[in-house]
Amino acid sequence: MNKNFIFLLIAFSFNIHVIAQTDQIKVMSYNIWNGFEWGKDKDREAAMVKWLQEQDADVIGFQELNDFTPEKLQTLASQWGHPYSILLKEDGYPIGITSKTPLVLKTKMIGGMWHGMLHAQTLGIDFLVVHLSPQDWQFRRREAELLSEYIENVLIKTGQEKYMILGDFNAHSPFDINFDKSNPTELRLAQKADSIRLAEKGAEAFINLRNNKIDYSVMSKFFSMPLIDVVKPKVANSNLKSFPTPLVTGDMAPSEIATFQKRIDYILASPYFEDSVIHAEIINYGETEKLSDHFPVVAIFRK
Repeated sequence: MNKNFIFLLIAFSFNIHVIAQTDQIKVMSYNIWNGFEWGKDKDREAAMVKWLQEQDADVIGFQELNDFTPEKLQTLASQWGHPYSILLKEDGYPIGITSKTPLVLKTKMIGGMWHGMLHAQTLGIDFLVVHLSPQDWQFRRREAELLSEYIENVLIKTGQEKYMILGDFNAHSPFDINFDKSNPTELRLAQKADSIRLAEKGAEAFINLRNNKIDYSVMSKFFSMPLIDVVKPKVANSNLKSFPTPLVTGDMAPSEIATFQKRIDYILASPYFEDSVIHAEIINYGETEKLSDHFPVVAIFRK
């Protein structure tokens, strides 16, 4: 076969691959667990950086960037190929976003939120990164109301069709009821934690469960806007868990581990993206079992 023809064939195949890649956008949401123990766990940090390099996502929304500064986030982001980053704040449990393409900061919302909300735009898409209350269902409902009102007024009413919410919502989807029923240990532990807080604080206690049952109203609020849960149609019930990883369940009995699973991490997209989801999953296997207490959520969209 003519060598020039072979060269042209290889070049053509490479160009087709590049075009295919640029026609997609890969989005990830990841709670990295206490900022690698407030920066002390360098081994886990290095492993996370290496894994993110391999994933080659275009945009990543992060939760629990504890002990991070804007400079630290940018230094790490550069290592996984993201020249652009924004950090919400430096105290408490910060959230942040990193990207291959330039980010435009739209809003930093802290008041009325447990950990805050970060709104940035890239590639013509508005991304909201959130981390809702981990301790109180009524506070989460107020956060959902606040975020819904913000999306309605800032995005929908201004004609913006392309937007996503990435984050740890600490809330269950009403479409996961059967999955939740198959995980009674998760509910039992939540009931126990609530009872302890009630005994200690009384009427002032934060309560995670509504009438001692899982509350589905928070995610229902978002779905009613409507926002699209990109993972649910693509994933079997057996693969829905986003929390906890073996880093949390290591000391539990196998029978408890098997029924201590929940999905509280999501990528929600506007209806514009409903028919453009190529792939979506919770990466709850392999290397991610050792990187955080949460598993990352990832989705690939056609541009």
